[in-house]
Amino acid sequence: MATHRRPKQPSRARVSILTAAAAAAVALSAQATAQAAPAKTTTDQAKSQVEADQSAANKATEQYDQAQGQEQELQRQTGVLQDEIARQQAAVNKELGQLGQMASAEYREGAVDPTVKLLLSSNPEEYLNQASTQSQVAGSQAALLQMLQSQQKTLAEEKAQAAQELTAQQALLKQMQTAKNTAQTKLNHAQSVLSSLSAAARAAVEAAALKEQGAGTGGGGGYSSVDSTDNHMSVSDINLSGISAAARTAMEAAMSKVGIAPYAWAGAGPNSFDCSGLVMWAYAHANISLPHSSEGDESVGTRVASSADLKVGDIVVMEGGAHVGMYAGNGMLLNAPEYGYNVSIQPMSYFGSIVAIRRF
Repeated sequence: MATHRRPKQPSRARVSILTAAAAAAVALSAQATAQAAPAKTTTDQAKSQVEADQSAANKATEQYDQAQGQEQELQRQTGVLQDEIARQQAAVNKELGQLGQMASAEYREGAVDPTVKLLLSSNPEEYLNQASTQSQVAGSQAALLQMLQSQQKTLAEEKAQAAQELTAQQALLKQMQTAKNTAQTKLNHAQSVLSSLSAAARAAVEAAALKEQGAGTGGGGGYSSVDSTDNHMSVSDINLSGISAAARTAMEAAMSKVGIAPYAWAGAGPNSFDCSGLVMWAYAHANISLPHSSEGDESVGTRVASSADLKVGDIVVMEGGAHVGMYAGNGMLLNAPEYGYNVSIQPMSYFGSIVAIRRF
């Protein structure tokens, strides 16, 4: 759950749950009309509701990132296709120009046959459909007509494909907006729940969350629990020896953002990140292209079969695929935790079970 992402020590860029929710509320002020919190709620009810809201917001963020990645790929494909359409259109125009020259020559000679009349028609498609069946068409014209018809067919197919891709882009954009609205609504509701509590009750909610974090939820997914012997680690404590050049480069990039870059909706750097955005940005420095998706990170690189074989720089997907970070050694995860927090190094026991470990 989302609460597993909060460090225990205030000195480690820690802010309270209230501060995190308030920051989200300011950023999402346009959604201020979100569902109101109950007039009265117990500490346990508030804790459960806030956790549920933040978990739902994180899942919606993952959906947004996946749809955004697909939409960006469609944009790329559409751009390539539009370039090809332009090339095909230029070829068609060239063939039409050659046929026009032939028609002009026949006209000057006074031999205006049905083929020429069709060519001079304002409807090129009618010309192509009918002129090819005219027995009067000369051999050179027939060859040009055949080529032109083939090019026109290809052009029509490419235009239809481009139209389909544009429609798909619109659907993905709508999906992204829905996911974003869901996350904003859930975060605002979490804020309204916290705002309904007294200062003492808010402190109790935070204390309960920290107690649960200390218990950890490791294991599962075929991996054993990875616990830290120390809840404190700084960038200078990370040992980069014995790992690949790619992992070293990626870790150095990510380490430069610890305690500095905040979590941000769909953030992909260089100044703010969400969890998969940080991993994607870090490995891009090693010329490795990763998806902007924690679930997508489950299949990148090479699989590491056991958590006992973890190396610094390994990509660790957790919480049912909803969170991802980079192994920092000693049971710690370098990651962009959640709303209201900076990029941090935290115990892996703060998070849900390991789904996948991938290595470059």
